[in-house]
Amino acid sequence: MLLTLDGNLAPSWLSGKSVTPLTAGERLGAILADRVMAGCRSTGATHLRYAPLGADPIVTTSAIPADVTTRPSTLLWTPDHQGALLFPAPGHVLLAGTKPFMTAAVPEGTDAARARFTRYACKQAARHPELLAVAATYVPTHHAWSDAAEVPPDTATAHHLNLLREFSNGTLPAPTFAYAWWQTRRTAKSNGERVRGPLEELFNHVFLLLEDYEVAPELAEPTDLTAPELQAAVTEAYRDTQAPALIPSEGAASAAPGQG
Repeated sequence: MLLTLDGNLAPSWLSGKSVTPLTAGERLGAILADRVMAGCRSTGATHLRYAPLGADPIVTTSAIPADVTTRPSTLLWTPDHQGALLFPAPGHVLLAGTKPFMTAAVPEGTDAARARFTRYACKQAARHPELLAVAATYVPTHHAWSDAAEVPPDTATAHHLNLLREFSNGTLPAPTFAYAWWQTRRTAKSNGERVRGPLEELFNHVFLLLEDYEVAPELAEPTDLTAPELQAAVTEAYRDTQAPALIPSEGAASAAPGQG
């Protein structure tokens, strides 16, 4: 059973799943339909079931993609119950599902999606005050850190900071730094960790630098960064965008979870 009697997603079904509100208009629209389709593809679902909210709804089944013309109040779900979208009223939907479904449907992460919806709800408070209540129900699980002093030492974000310090100090080779950065980025995303402000700017810049670096020299293009160029650019970004108080100490940034 996906819904409670009052039309909300059932806690029993949500157990072990994640959920986030997303902005919506009068219809489902292409963006939300694409999210649902991505979730379906990740779990192998080829069809969706639709049911209007209310007493004795008539359930219909259609092949993906989701119908962009779907209007509220409607529930969409995969036949195996791995994912569902509740469209209770114009203004928002609730998208929920298993980890594989949500990883594909909400690639930015559930916390990031929740934070974005909260900002939207605040901007629309005068016209749609009901969205504030939705946002308050689904707040981000993790705090978004803006400086190293806020970052708990047992997180992937702390490991990112440790990698930056070691690479900037010249104690970590460029290929090792690149591999470890991408692995830690996946861990941080999986954990729902978020950064903002100076840390977000720094991490985004490092991401772009690594996009221009090829670990295997034989595969590098003439325009790619060399290892020394990468180190110089990362070091400059690290030291220029971080105030002295933000540079982690030896004990403030330990290994990422599962690493020694």
